[in-house]
Amino acid sequence: MALNKEKPVFGARHAKKLNIGDLVYWVEWVWEPDAPKGPNGGDPLCSRQSKRFGVISELYVEDRDIRKVAMAKVVPMNSKDDKRVHEKNLIVTSVKLVSKGGYISGKKNNRIISE
Repeated sequence: MALNKEKPVFGARHAKKLNIGDLVYWVEWVWEPDAPKGPNGGDPLCSRQSKRFGVISELYVEDRDIRKVAMAKVVPMNSKDDKRVHEKNLIVTSVKLVSKGGYISGKKNNRIISE
């Protein structure tokens, strides 16, 4: 990943520790239909958090409003409610490394990042 010193990329240090094929986890809020209602009868409140696991399929830099942000496309592994596989776009600072990936196409260091 080529970093520009004038405009640093948010999450660049965290992204340097990740590779394509790494097993990662992140935390999502779980919406439950029987959860207590919010103030004034609004939407139900999130009652708990759930740990999700997935494999990184792509690392890239996305242009946001005022700065560049390091992102990861992750293929979720433990989503029982959905039968199809949908890649999730996550900010790299929200994912935590569980296990390093192995060899892909005979290469050990899979640092392919597109901008």
